[in-house]
Amino acid sequence: MYERILVPTDGSVGSAHVALQAIDLAETYGATIHVLHVVDESVRAFVAGFGDESELDDRGQEAVDRVATMAREHGVDVVTAIEDGDPARHIVEYADEIDADLIVAGTHGRSGVERRLIGSVAERLVRRAACPVMTVRLPETDVTVEDEDEAMDIARDALADAGIDAAVTEVERQVSVWVVDAESEDETYLVYVDPVTQRTSIIS
Repeated sequence: MYERILVPTDGSVGSAHVALQAIDLAETYGATIHVLHVVDESVRAFVAGFGDESELDDRGQEAVDRVATMAREHGVDVVTAIEDGDPARHIVEYADEIDADLIVAGTHGRSGVERRLIGSVAERLVRRAACPVMTVRLPETDVTVEDEDEAMDIARDALADAGIDAAVTEVERQVSVWVVDAESEDETYLVYVDPVTQRTSIIS
């Protein structure tokens, strides 16, 4: 049913949850995930007037890398891209270029410098995309993992369920996910904990 699933991301709160919805579908149908970050061309022009605009590219790279890491951990093939343009228009054009079967997009979230609502982009995607668009609604109040101790406990349970004997050493809240460090006698691990769904991905 699905061979190519496009996931536009800006790395904002909820992005990990959106990615996991796409990854679930990709696992079910054997699809490839295409992760796209679009740097808003108007924002780039604005930032360029004040100095270094490399932060925009760096943040975009971090956003697509995070989703790609999660996809690979689940055994899903992934392709990433970072491009400039009007986000909604460029996402639709990119979907046409790769002949996407589905776009999975969040319905809210802020993207740092430009503070642009993903929700407004998602609405334009629904109106303009040739392929189906799956929107994932993420109210701010849906966050269920609010502190470090809870994130560490969830990571410990995930490691134990995977048969991994490792001690949790550190935890950090990144923009859209908790990242927990763990160590065994001969291996180190990163455990990504979705603060909305409490789902985990273990990276060795």
